[in-house]
Amino acid sequence: MDLTKLHLHWGESSYQGKTYRTYSLARTYREDGKNRKEIVVKLGKLTDEEAKHWRDILQMSRRPDSFWTTLDDIVVRQHFTYLDAAVVNAIWDEWKLDDAFEETGRRDVDVSIIARILTINRCLDPMAKSRTPEWFSRTALPWMLDVSPDLVNPSRIFRELESIETRKEAICSHLYEKMLKESPESMRSVFYDLSTSTFSGSHCVLMKWGHCKEGYRNHVVLALVVNGDGLPFYWKVLPGGTADATTISLLMEHVRNRLAVSNMTLVFDRGMVSEENLALLEKDGVKYITTMDKSQMENISGIDFQHFASHDEEPAEELLSFFTKINDSTYYREVPGVENRRYILCFNPRLFSDQRRARRQVIAGFRNFLETMNRELLAAKHSRQHKATYEKFRRQLIKNRLNGFMDVNLTSVRSKISDKPEDFVNTYQATESIDDDKLKDAGRLDGFWLLTTNRVEKDENGFQLSPPDAIRPYREKVVIESAFRDIKSFVEIAPLYVWTEEHVRAHFTICVLAYLIDRTLTLRLHKKQGQATRDVVTHEKLYSVLSECQVDHILVKNAGISTCNMTEQTGAHKELLDRVGLIKILQSQVVDKMRAALSG
Repeated sequence: MDLTKLHLHWGESSYQGKTYRTYSLARTYREDGKNRKEIVVKLGKLTDEEAKHWRDILQMSRRPDSFWTTLDDIVVRQHFTYLDAAVVNAIWDEWKLDDAFEETGRRDVDVSIIARILTINRCLDPMAKSRTPEWFSRTALPWMLDVSPDLVNPSRIFRELESIETRKEAICSHLYEKMLKESPESMRSVFYDLSTSTFSGSHCVLMKWGHCKEGYRNHVVLALVVNGDGLPFYWKVLPGGTADATTISLLMEHVRNRLAVSNMTLVFDRGMVSEENLALLEKDGVKYITTMDKSQMENISGIDFQHFASHDEEPAEELLSFFTKINDSTYYREVPGVENRRYILCFNPRLFSDQRRARRQVIAGFRNFLETMNRELLAAKHSRQHKATYEKFRRQLIKNRLNGFMDVNLTSVRSKISDKPEDFVNTYQATESIDDDKLKDAGRLDGFWLLTTNRVEKDENGFQLSPPDAIRPYREKVVIESAFRDIKSFVEIAPLYVWTEEHVRAHFTICVLAYLIDRTLTLRLHKKQGQATRDVVTHEKLYSVLSECQVDHILVKNAGISTCNMTEQTGAHKELLDRVGLIKILQSQVVDKMRAALSG
């Protein structure tokens, strides 16, 4: 019986006032120029659901790709990461990062492909380089990139790391030119800062023991430059222990002839400020905005800050009257500068209150330390020396920066350790001593910071760069601090076998490129808000939601069929793709390619 030529036929009949519907499978044909119908199988009475099932069976039988199976015969053999990887891959293409690599055509896998794979992995599932090939084989990337998983192995990855590092300067130049062309406004003020990172690989020649933000550790230094949107376009890995102030000259050596540095304003922190650095930037025609160290503030500004020496948590209104208000958190006053340099004294009332509150908390913390130490001294089983005991308190005062106005006095105490009259020890009890005038004086600079810039160009209205416009970029340098947080989170996934200088530098290049893609997506999410996905505002959340959409390798055992299909996209998936401008990737032919490759 050929079901493809049958249809569901029904007829009605009445009996004792009731109407009955009966069904049959019928075949139509023509005879003598007329349409005829032949009942092939009588089915009798059917429920609406049973009738629907028969219609579905007949319709399915007419499709050439249909077959009979059971749920037990359908199994999912493997899940392949798809939609989140496709998004990151698409952003790589939008930045045209392949253009920064020179391809000879003699490699089985181009260097740009290895760099792309490592970057996508760093965005989605950071892991050691040696494990990246295994991850790659569990994604749809082999079909997106037309690269067999067999060609992506640890040996090739480690070998190509050196090639990636040789293209670092070309990558930086490519990003700089692209940002300058497509977003010139974001390149007017650029942000430069340093951070330290520690990782496994004890033989790394760049890693040095020394003090860093994590304490005393083996570390390397990462110098990073980002534009006004927080997108990186230059970076440099420096040996651990590199002094902040020396990096400006190192930066200029590398970018002087590569980037048009005279067309942008470099914003950096006071840790890199020295007279030599400022003079170097001025000599090279580089415009800058930075802040001076607090120790220089009084001499440069010529202001008597003793008026601010008090215990008050809020600044007096009469003192604020000497400043111009920008907003509730920023007041400024331009102070006399020199020929090619301006100084702007800034005051933040919130920072003023926070710093005074923090100082009180530190004092309270030291008092707790003092009480704990006194209890330990009373319980001592051996006599204590005055000098050694005092030094313990002194070190704590210095550590908490309280030694300028706070000290301790030790009183000798004889403490019995048993009922025997001769069993006693000589110990001490400490009491705090605070110089109130010095405590007030310690807070005289709370809330202040002194900005300096060589943007001294003038027109008929005065300085072309107004004080508020000079202050704004420095206040916005939080974008680079955010960049360092993200990049360091990548580095926490230790590259266990990365230890040569070239490999370490290449590792950071991959981390920066991953941050570039993450930041690009985050900016788009903030620019275009959604409805169902309004709460998705970070790249992490974006990847998490998109990771739900995978490509499944499906086996139908009784039919001997091997095929692929993609998880059905939800409204949230489609809205997120629309928000980041990548709705087109749903039209990708990747699933068809996977189906052709895995079909059996």
